[in-house]
Amino acid sequence: MGRDMSQPADDPLFGEVPASVPLADAPLVRVLAQVRFSKISKISNESYIADFQEALRSQYPHVRADTVQSVELRVSGKEIQHQAVESTVWRFLDPEKVIQISLATDFIALETAKYISREDFLERMHVILAALTTSISPPLVERVGFRYVDRLVGEDFLGELSTLIRSELLNVLQPNLAQHIEISMSEIVGKTAEGKLIARYGLAPKGFSHDPEVAPPVDEASWVLDVDSFSADCASTLLEPDSLCTELDKVAARAYAFFRWSITEEFMNRFRGE
Repeated sequence: MGRDMSQPADDPLFGEVPASVPLADAPLVRVLAQVRFSKISKISNESYIADFQEALRSQYPHVRADTVQSVELRVSGKEIQHQAVESTVWRFLDPEKVIQISLATDFIALETAKYISREDFLERMHVILAALTTSISPPLVERVGFRYVDRLVGEDFLGELSTLIRSELLNVLQPNLAQHIEISMSEIVGKTAEGKLIARYGLAPKGFSHDPEVAPPVDEASWVLDVDSFSADCASTLLEPDSLCTELDKVAARAYAFFRWSITEEFMNRFRGE
């Protein structure tokens, strides 16, 4: 008999991806998809992105510009120089300000704190990529990525971690020690069938976050699982919405496989909302 596809594979990095099971009360903090492309400096200019904004204005009417500072390495002869660089990241938000598009000189991203389904999310991403293609037409894609961030908050959940989370991810957070530990964050980087995956997980104290922009800190202790799955298989290809959404679906499925491997059946039952 074949394996039940609703169950997680023993190998979450290369094994089969389990069938998606909707969780009505899933503890998702943020879901994010990103497409990186060859740098276009003109994106920092408001006039250059006007057509892109107009194409999406009815769905994402709120706009703001954030100035981001980064450091670039430049080689001059035998010297390596560090140069501070400022660029603009454009943010486009839906009327309720819960879904956000970020457009920078070298990437476009979609994120939300109210996730409905992968199908709904990728449909939105397809519309955004189509608008980007027709208005700006980035030359070449570099990579795609999909990220899920889950968070369990409060003593009720933290006291039951051993029944909700796979033991391999709990490290020293065992029942006889967990109450005495303030912070325990781990990170793994691994190869996958589609590319690579980074998982960050562990216990975070009140007011702490491993990534405040994606998972703002909360006023209680929490346990976090942040899974980032990405692939460069599409590198040096043209930005084509259909093919990129197919690639995003693949890396999203791999992130989901790792999530399902990380949790127990009790977790599934708790958050099904039945």
